[in-house]
Amino acid sequence: MEATLHPPPSAQVKDPYLPLAVAPPRRSPFAPAILAEALPVGVNVSNLSEYDGTGDPQEHLDKFYAKIDWYDLSDAAYCKVFRTTLCKRALAWFNQLPAGTISSLEQLTQRFLIHFSMNKRVSKTAAFLFTIRQKENEPLRDYVQIFVEAVFEVPHVNHELLASIMQQNLLPERFKESIAGKLPPLWKTCSHAHRNISGSRSPTCRTPRLSSRGRVGRKKKNQRRKRSTNMFL
Repeated sequence: MEATLHPPPSAQVKDPYLPLAVAPPRRSPFAPAILAEALPVGVNVSNLSEYDGTGDPQEHLDKFYAKIDWYDLSDAAYCKVFRTTLCKRALAWFNQLPAGTISSLEQLTQRFLIHFSMNKRVSKTAAFLFTIRQKENEPLRDYVQIFVEAVFEVPHVNHELLASIMQQNLLPERFKESIAGKLPPLWKTCSHAHRNISGSRSPTCRTPRLSSRGRVGRKKKNQRRKRSTNMFL
């Protein structure tokens, strides 16, 4: 009977899928000093809003700073915390950054803002407010609310200019005539508008005019006569 010869272990055929089971070495855009940093024991930074690469990057960064102001962590720790707020496209962007190139939070946030700058909300100018005009049959209450909401989208506009714009955008009604040339601060203009709203009977705050001023004058004279007569009774 012939003996069966087995090849030595070194000559055995290796599993072609074995290299795929070995995890590749960890690659991170963070510098070694940041990777070596750890959160202090007992510190748990939670409830941070996420950024998926579609919203305003500056708004996300402002929310992040507002949250971490409650903590006293190192710059390296803040870098790691900021990374946890990224998801989807934003996380994919972070992961493709060159390895070891991020050494500070300032550097990370600057690259973040530059890359997603196309998503940044552009501040509107005062010219935008001229487009917020009162429509025909639009209630004054609704228009004032829409105008005030639009004002918050335009930074650094003084109240005198805002009141002037509102006056030009209103329909030619009594409220518009009452503020003509006065240019009160915006909050006074809105307060004046609400007083007109409360006494309004029509959708556009058309307050009915008296047909004759003489009637008002005669009514006041009659009231004074009655008071003077009662004094001698």
